[in-house]
Amino acid sequence: MKKVFIGPGKHILLLIFALMLPLLCKIAPVAAETSQFPIADPYKATIFGTPPDLMYKLKDPTKPYECEILIEERRIPDIFWYNEKFYYTTAMQEGEAPLLFIIAGTGSEHDSTKMRFLTQLFYEAGFHVVGLSSPTHMNFVVSFSKYGAPGYVPHDVDDLYRAMKWIKADLEDDHKIRSYSITGYSLGAMHSAFLAKLDEERRDFLFRRVLMLNPPVSLYTSALRFDSWLSPENLGNKTPRQVIDELIEAFSEIYVQSDIVDLDDNFLYALSQHINFSDMDMRAIIAAAFRMSSASMIFSSDVCLNAGYIVPVNKHLGVGDNLMPYTRVSAAITFEDYVDEYLLPYLQFLTPGTTKGELVRNCDLTSIKDYLSKSDKIFVLGNEDDIILDSADVDFLRDTFGDRAILFPRGGHCGNMMFKPYALKAQELIK
Repeated sequence: MKKVFIGPGKHILLLIFALMLPLLCKIAPVAAETSQFPIADPYKATIFGTPPDLMYKLKDPTKPYECEILIEERRIPDIFWYNEKFYYTTAMQEGEAPLLFIIAGTGSEHDSTKMRFLTQLFYEAGFHVVGLSSPTHMNFVVSFSKYGAPGYVPHDVDDLYRAMKWIKADLEDDHKIRSYSITGYSLGAMHSAFLAKLDEERRDFLFRRVLMLNPPVSLYTSALRFDSWLSPENLGNKTPRQVIDELIEAFSEIYVQSDIVDLDDNFLYALSQHINFSDMDMRAIIAAAFRMSSASMIFSSDVCLNAGYIVPVNKHLGVGDNLMPYTRVSAAITFEDYVDEYLLPYLQFLTPGTTKGELVRNCDLTSIKDYLSKSDKIFVLGNEDDIILDSADVDFLRDTFGDRAILFPRGGHCGNMMFKPYALKAQELIK
């Protein structure tokens, strides 16, 4: 696989900004022939995912390649030396085939667990596949983003479109590509819809099919829902820190005593037999995972733009700097705070007069409802009990897409993505 390089680059540094959250719950064993997703609780479905015995078995997995783009003379903060290059995944067929772009969900990388599964799933369906990290992922922010402040869909989509054009130009040199399609899950699904509309104007890809997997309707309201789950009203007498600490302690104790080495779905399933959480705990776990992704995004943006929101202006973080104080500050910032205190002022700097209402509307599928309702190439695959949707959102998807919206009765948010009926339907809809 040919890799794209744009000029020489600098050497970069490692920052580990991650929290290991074991996403687990207590579920009884299920039979492999179950036709309906067995987890009725949407929070448990979101956290636990598909039981191993019910996962779609890929027939002939291929070996994807990690490719990279290096932008000449791009300023990379020393603390992010390891993110100098923009990374993406390819899995190319031997002969001519249609190409499918897959866009990851919030904070996720091109080779995350879900992305690896979808890459193999659609490769098996006969596509060349390109996997792209979310514009909210640190690597994208540092190495590629033109705007540097993720979370505003029009800018994120513009960045994605530019990356896709560069990748397209490179791949067309070595591969026969019949047509282009696009899919994505969660926030990546929303990005896919806006990318399709953008391409109607620019016409670089002429997407044949667009598949939205578990999309939010409004980025803003879905994010605020997560924030509310870390509020005192949800946590009672616990703090978010206490919930996370208890979770890590339970994870550590069972992992040390377990014979299982890999932190895979089988391990999580084994853990599920020993640990149970209340609805409050499960909401907090989900929200904490989102908060840590958001914290990483905010920290990355602040450092790259030298905005002074978390790290003082002109404070140049180096290898020996203690990052924990910045981690704590970042993790305490709600998405609404980020919008009000950082993203909106940034947009107003770029375009004076921008209002919060405009920001929120431009990150909502309702803003392109007419296009979505008339375009017969765009499909939705999701779940009625998706925790990022309310009943009005579900109604919007049904009303806008009609029979192009296929919603399973349960599965939470992406919890049934690897469930065989869901996987087969995804293959069917993208062809």
